[in-house]
Amino acid sequence: MNRLLIALLILLMGTSFMQEDNFYVIYVKGGAINTVNNRGVRMGDMLKPTDKIFLRDANSKLVLIHLKRGRVEITPKSAGKDLTVKDQVTAIQSEYKIVSRPLNYEGYNPRTYFHSPETNYRVLLVTGLPLKIIPFYKLDVQNFFYLQWEKAGATVVRKIPASDRGIYFNQTVISDADQLAEGQKVKFCYQHYEYGVLKNDVLAEFVPVVAPLSVINQQVNLIKKYSSQKESRVVNALVTAHLNDNYGKVGSEYLHNIR
Repeated sequence: MNRLLIALLILLMGTSFMQEDNFYVIYVKGGAINTVNNRGVRMGDMLKPTDKIFLRDANSKLVLIHLKRGRVEITPKSAGKDLTVKDQVTAIQSEYKIVSRPLNYEGYNPRTYFHSPETNYRVLLVTGLPLKIIPFYKLDVQNFFYLQWEKAGATVVRKIPASDRGIYFNQTVISDADQLAEGQKVKFCYQHYEYGVLKNDVLAEFVPVVAPLSVINQQVNLIKKYSSQKESRVVNALVTAHLNDNYGKVGSEYLHNIR
């Protein structure tokens, strides 16, 4: 009986150690195949250290989370035929500052929020999620924000919906059909009346990276579940770095609303 208990204990300990060695997929760009089972890799998948990954093209990559190693990635530079996951992954070095909420937070200043050289001007826009803007900017039928960009020699103008909770980036602003070129900047503009005169100001230029709330939520939950970090401040930094790397700038208040 004692021998059986000892054997079960050893088995459980071994299983625990094996689980600690596994990697979990938190982001997929392009496509990848696990050649061990010949299946496409999806967000949320568990990868064993001995699995072998084939990236579909030079633009594909995987971001993984590991209990001990934290965030790691597989890119075309690190991938190789017949290499196992543990030999393909490389550490991610990110040193982004969290865009914290100011004291007496009333919203973000669009002139600074949508100006992000540290992320190559990429800014994350989560569809359906309000982004609070400082009340300095009046928002009504005649006073509103809009995006503007050039496409095929024509100027595209899209009004940004707003409520008392903030502004919203949905399919009426940037749709899948718009197909902005990778890295293409848009202008963040404000139409307003000043002393009875209609004015249009360009407040910032940035690269919009649009993502559904469900997709971002899934990644945040995976990071929280499979990371060894438990302190909320450290988890926030880890999530912020991940989103900055793979999407674009995100403020701490915006991030709080995401989760």
